[in-house]
Amino acid sequence: MSEIYIFKPQQQPEVKQDSDSLPILDVLADWQLSAADLFGWLNVKRR
Repeated sequence: MSEIYIFKPQQQPEVKQDSDSLPILDVLADWQLSAADLFGWLNVKRR
């Protein structure tokens, strides 16, 4: 399971998991990103 903790000023932390959508900057409003997508990009394949 992939989890991302989101910390915003003066708010309780949010936990996003797997297919949960992550917050995106306003200029990227049409873009969607999940926790699983982000961790998938970080997975380095070795030859």
